[in-house]
Amino acid sequence: MIIQDVVDLAKYSEVSSTAIKDNTDAILLFMNAGMLELYKRFPIKVEEHVIALVEGTTLYTLPTNFMYPLSAHGEVPENEINVMVELPINEEDDLLSVFFPNHTQVQIPAVEDGAIVSILYVPKPVRYTVSDVALELDLPETLIEPLLHYIGYKAHLGIRSDAQTETNAHYVRFDASCKKARELGVAYPQDSLGMVGRLSRRGFV
Repeated sequence: MIIQDVVDLAKYSEVSSTAIKDNTDAILLFMNAGMLELYKRFPIKVEEHVIALVEGTTLYTLPTNFMYPLSAHGEVPENEINVMVELPINEEDDLLSVFFPNHTQVQIPAVEDGAIVSILYVPKPVRYTVSDVALELDLPETLIEPLLHYIGYKAHLGIRSDAQTETNAHYVRFDASCKKARELGVAYPQDSLGMVGRLSRRGFV
Protein backbone atom coordinates (compact mmCIF):
# COMPACT_ATOMS: atom_id res chain seq x y z
CA MET A 1 0.00 0.00 0.00
CA ILE A 2 1.37 3.41 -0.90
CA ILE A 3 1.57 6.21 1.66
CA GLN A 4 -1.08 8.31 -0.11
CA ASP A 5 -3.57 5.46 0.39
CA VAL A 6 -2.95 5.52 4.14
CA VAL A 7 -3.35 9.31 4.22
CA ASP A 8 -6.66 9.06 2.32
CA LEU A 9 -7.94 6.31 4.58
CA ALA A 10 -7.13 8.42 7.64
CA LYS A 11 -8.84 11.50 6.15
CA TYR A 12 -12.08 9.63 5.55
CA SER A 13 -12.10 7.65 8.77
CA GLU A 14 -10.07 8.27 11.94
CA VAL A 15 -9.42 12.01 11.45
CA SER A 16 -12.52 12.96 9.43
CA SER A 17 -13.99 14.94 12.34
CA THR A 18 -10.76 16.71 13.35
CA ALA A 19 -9.06 19.92 12.30
CA ILE A 20 -6.25 18.03 10.54
CA LYS A 21 -8.48 16.11 8.14
CA ASP A 22 -7.12 18.13 5.19
CA ASN A 23 -3.61 18.56 6.59
CA THR A 24 -1.39 15.95 4.94
CA ASP A 25 1.71 17.15 6.80
CA ALA A 26 0.03 16.60 10.17
CA ILE A 27 -1.32 13.19 9.18
CA LEU A 28 2.15 12.12 8.05
CA LEU A 29 3.62 13.36 11.32
CA PHE A 30 1.20 11.18 13.27
CA MET A 31 1.74 8.30 10.83
CA ASN A 32 5.50 8.46 11.47
CA ALA A 33 4.82 8.33 15.21
CA GLY A 34 2.58 5.31 14.66
CA MET A 35 5.23 3.58 12.56
CA LEU A 36 7.74 4.05 15.37
CA GLU A 37 5.30 2.60 17.90
CA LEU A 38 4.61 -0.43 15.68
CA TYR A 39 8.32 -1.03 15.06
CA LYS A 40 8.79 -0.93 18.84
CA ARG A 41 6.11 -3.58 19.34
CA PHE A 42 6.98 -5.89 16.43
CA PRO A 43 10.24 -6.92 14.70
CA ILE A 44 8.80 -5.76 11.38
CA LYS A 45 12.29 -5.54 9.93
CA VAL A 46 15.49 -7.15 11.13
CA GLU A 47 18.95 -6.06 10.06
CA GLU A 48 22.41 -7.37 10.81
CA HIS A 49 25.46 -5.40 11.91
CA VAL A 50 28.73 -7.32 11.72
CA ILE A 51 31.66 -6.16 13.88
CA ALA A 52 35.25 -7.26 13.40
CA LEU A 53 36.78 -7.12 16.88
CA VAL A 54 39.98 -5.15 17.42
CA GLU A 55 42.34 -5.80 20.33
CA GLY A 56 42.20 -2.98 22.86
CA THR A 57 38.75 -1.85 21.73
CA THR A 58 35.57 -2.77 23.57
CA LEU A 59 33.15 -0.04 22.44
CA TYR A 60 31.82 -0.09 18.87
CA THR A 61 29.48 2.34 17.15
CA LEU A 62 26.08 1.03 16.11
CA PRO A 63 24.35 1.92 12.82
CA THR A 64 22.41 5.21 12.89
CA ASN A 65 19.15 3.33 12.26
CA PHE A 66 19.62 1.02 15.28
CA MET A 67 16.59 0.90 17.57
CA TYR A 68 16.93 -2.20 19.76
CA PRO A 69 18.81 -5.53 19.65
CA LEU A 70 17.17 -8.90 19.10
CA SER A 71 20.22 -11.11 19.52
CA ALA A 72 24.00 -11.21 19.32
CA HIS A 73 26.21 -13.93 17.90
CA GLY A 74 29.95 -14.31 18.14
CA GLU A 75 32.87 -16.60 17.46
CA VAL A 76 34.12 -18.77 20.31
CA PRO A 77 36.84 -21.45 20.22
CA GLU A 78 35.60 -25.04 20.10
CA ASN A 79 37.82 -28.04 19.34
CA GLU A 80 40.54 -25.77 17.96
CA ILE A 81 38.17 -23.95 15.57
CA ASN A 82 35.96 -20.91 16.00
CA VAL A 83 32.20 -21.41 15.80
CA MET A 84 29.35 -18.92 15.99
CA VAL A 85 27.16 -19.10 19.10
CA GLU A 86 24.46 -16.87 20.51
CA LEU A 87 25.85 -14.44 23.05
CA PRO A 88 23.99 -13.22 26.15
CA ILE A 89 22.96 -9.55 26.24
CA ASN A 90 23.42 -7.30 29.29
CA GLU A 91 24.30 -10.23 31.59
CA GLU A 92 26.84 -8.84 34.06
CA ASP A 93 27.88 -12.25 35.40
CA ASP A 94 28.58 -13.77 31.99
CA LEU A 95 32.06 -13.20 30.51
CA LEU A 96 30.75 -13.64 26.96
CA SER A 97 27.95 -11.10 27.32
CA VAL A 98 27.66 -8.02 25.13
CA PHE A 99 26.24 -4.80 26.51
CA PHE A 100 24.31 -1.83 25.15
CA PRO A 101 25.30 1.08 27.40
CA ASN A 102 23.41 3.54 25.19
CA HIS A 103 21.50 3.68 21.91
CA THR A 104 24.59 4.40 19.79
CA GLN A 105 27.18 1.89 21.06
CA VAL A 106 27.66 -1.77 21.88
CA GLN A 107 30.26 -2.91 24.41
CA ILE A 108 32.02 -6.24 23.78
CA PRO A 109 34.40 -6.98 26.71
CA ALA A 110 35.50 -10.47 25.56
CA VAL A 111 37.74 -9.41 22.68
CA GLU A 112 39.56 -11.83 20.40
CA ASP A 113 41.39 -9.83 17.77
CA GLY A 114 39.91 -10.48 14.33
CA ALA A 115 36.89 -12.39 15.63
CA ILE A 116 33.39 -11.53 14.43
CA VAL A 117 30.34 -10.46 16.41
CA SER A 118 27.00 -10.14 14.63
CA ILE A 119 24.19 -8.01 16.08
CA LEU A 120 20.66 -8.67 14.83
CA TYR A 121 18.54 -5.60 15.49
CA VAL A 122 15.29 -3.85 14.70
CA PRO A 123 15.95 -0.62 12.76
CA LYS A 124 14.11 2.65 13.13
CA PRO A 125 11.39 3.11 10.52
CA VAL A 126 11.90 5.59 7.70
CA ARG A 127 10.33 9.01 8.36
CA TYR A 128 8.07 10.07 5.49
CA THR A 129 7.24 13.54 4.18
CA VAL A 130 4.81 14.85 1.57
CA SER A 131 7.37 14.17 -1.15
CA ASP A 132 7.13 10.45 -0.35
CA VAL A 133 3.38 9.91 -0.70
CA ALA A 134 3.77 7.86 -3.90
CA LEU A 135 6.16 5.42 -2.18
CA GLU A 136 5.22 2.02 -0.81
CA LEU A 137 4.77 2.15 2.97
CA ASP A 138 7.39 0.01 4.71
CA LEU A 139 4.80 -1.80 6.80
CA PRO A 140 2.86 -5.05 6.33
CA GLU A 141 -0.71 -4.35 5.23
CA THR A 142 -1.85 -6.46 8.17
CA LEU A 143 -0.76 -3.56 10.40
CA ILE A 144 -2.50 -0.75 8.51
CA GLU A 145 -5.52 -0.97 10.83
CA PRO A 146 -3.55 -0.37 14.06
CA LEU A 147 -1.60 2.38 12.28
CA LEU A 148 -4.85 4.18 11.43
CA HIS A 149 -6.06 3.81 15.01
CA TYR A 150 -2.81 5.36 16.22
CA ILE A 151 -3.18 8.29 13.81
CA GLY A 152 -6.69 8.79 15.18
CA TYR A 153 -5.39 8.64 18.73
CA LYS A 154 -2.78 11.35 18.07
CA ALA A 155 -5.22 13.51 16.11
CA HIS A 156 -7.70 13.60 18.99
CA LEU A 157 -5.12 14.36 21.70
CA GLY A 158 -5.34 18.12 21.14
CA ILE A 159 -9.13 18.30 21.19
CA ARG A 160 -10.75 19.45 24.44
CA SER A 161 -14.05 18.67 26.10
CA ASP A 162 -15.48 15.19 25.52
CA ALA A 163 -12.70 14.28 23.11
CA GLN A 164 -10.76 12.55 25.88
CA THR A 165 -13.20 9.66 25.63
CA GLU A 166 -12.66 9.49 21.86
CA THR A 167 -8.89 9.71 22.31
CA ASN A 168 -8.92 6.81 24.76
CA ALA A 169 -11.16 4.82 22.43
CA HIS A 170 -8.68 5.17 19.54
CA TYR A 171 -5.79 4.04 21.73
CA VAL A 172 -7.79 1.06 23.02
CA ARG A 173 -8.54 0.11 19.39
CA PHE A 174 -4.87 0.49 18.51
CA ASP A 175 -3.79 -1.73 21.38
CA ALA A 176 -6.45 -4.33 20.60
CA SER A 177 -5.46 -4.39 16.91
CA CYS A 178 -1.82 -4.98 17.86
CA LYS A 179 -2.77 -7.84 20.17
CA LYS A 180 -4.94 -9.44 17.50
CA ALA A 181 -2.16 -9.19 14.91
CA ARG A 182 0.22 -10.84 17.37
CA GLU A 183 -2.27 -13.61 18.15
CA LEU A 184 -2.78 -14.32 14.45
CA GLY A 185 0.95 -14.21 13.73
CA VAL A 186 0.50 -11.73 10.89
CA ALA A 187 2.43 -8.80 12.34
CA TYR A 188 5.80 -9.55 10.79
CA PRO A 189 7.48 -12.06 8.46
CA GLN A 190 7.49 -15.49 10.08
CA ASP A 191 11.22 -15.89 9.49
CA SER A 192 12.17 -12.47 10.88
CA LEU A 193 13.43 -14.00 14.13
CA GLY A 194 15.16 -16.88 12.40
CA MET A 195 17.82 -14.79 10.77
CA VAL A 196 20.65 -16.61 12.54
CA GLY A 197 20.78 -18.76 9.43
CA ARG A 198 22.16 -15.76 7.61
CA LEU A 199 25.37 -16.18 9.59
CA SER A 200 25.90 -19.64 8.11
CA ARG A 201 25.13 -18.41 4.61
CA ARG A 202 27.73 -15.65 5.05
CA GLY A 203 30.36 -18.28 5.77
CA PHE A 204 30.98 -17.49 9.46
CA VAL A 205 30.54 -21.14 10.51
